[in-house]
Amino acid sequence: MERDKRADSGPQGPAGAHEDAGGDEGYGGANGYDDGLTAPQHHAIMALLSEPSIAAAARHAGVGERTLHRWLREERFMGEYRRARREAFGQAIGLTQRASASAVATLLKIMHDSSAASSARVTAASQVLRFARESIEVDDLAERVEVLERGGGA
Repeated sequence: MERDKRADSGPQGPAGAHEDAGGDEGYGGANGYDDGLTAPQHHAIMALLSEPSIAAAARHAGVGERTLHRWLREERFMGEYRRARREAFGQAIGLTQRASASAVATLLKIMHDSSAASSARVTAASQVLRFARESIEVDDLAERVEVLERGGGA
């Protein structure tokens, strides 16, 4: 248990010299966040976002695996971890949105390529139609939500 106490006391090992030091901007009370988490906890959150397992995240953050499991049961730590995951997911969504025009252009190119296999052309055409249909459904849903929020009923 002594090992866990040492891990909570401050940056040690890789956490103190995190190779992605620039990526931790904004993390930790000293860097503008008043969330009550320690620097090792912020390093652990970053490691949880980038490592494939809790054990690997604990090693990367320089804390004991039991310590990390304990932090994952704490409301404050989990709240910040959820916030960081939402932010990371939001960035991933932004990347897919920026790539969507290229993706549709690729589908259209395959769809119109007479030298492409028929199955590839059919699949591309199906995907274009599915995307168009889903876009209309999302627009319709957004309009319905807007009407409801204005208090206009259904």
